[in-house]
Amino acid sequence: MRIGNNLDSLRFFSGENGKTGINRKVIKAGVSFGGGSSGARRRGVGGRNTLEDLLSGHYKNSYGVEGMCVTGRSDYRKIIPVSQEMKEHVLADVKGAYYKYNGMSGDNEAEWDAYYRKNNEYYKTLKREDRLSAAWTLSQLHLEISGRVSDAIKERVPGWTEGNPIPAGLLDEIFADESITSLVTGKTGETKGLDILA
Repeated sequence: MRIGNNLDSLRFFSGENGKTGINRKVIKAGVSFGGGSSGARRRGVGGRNTLEDLLSGHYKNSYGVEGMCVTGRSDYRKIIPVSQEMKEHVLADVKGAYYKYNGMSGDNEAEWDAYYRKNNEYYKTLKREDRLSAAWTLSQLHLEISGRVSDAIKERVPGWTEGNPIPAGLLDEIFADESITSLVTGKTGETKGLDILA
């Protein structure tokens, strides 16, 4: 679904749809026309860059947050302290993926938009130089929780893969386990690199 939409956009911007379109040199120059990966995230979310933003290097993402450009950078890839509310927000998103979609992300763009909108509102409260690292931290927390939940399911249900049904009650047991809750609370030495999140 999203691939077709993006291809249609590329055809429009490149002039392959039989209309004039936009000069290919503009696309090659790296000018962003929306910043999101789906139609729901591109439309009307306030992240439009002005010419002044582009010339000054103060780019905004599709949610209107400045300082989120990763082009040519890797220095943001570090775990930093994030709020307890955001850690719980990540846990709730992971739970949703397992309870609703058996470990898959689902295809509800409204849910994705709500999740990322809250993340981006949080980033706006941080210093500009910490925003990318906060995003990196939350994504690493998401991956760590998801990985542990999947491993716990596979341990109890041999042969299980994401998307397959999960036995009733198993998720309640797994999400109550300290190895999962400690990632959010930071109350164990087991969390290693993520324990500084508390």
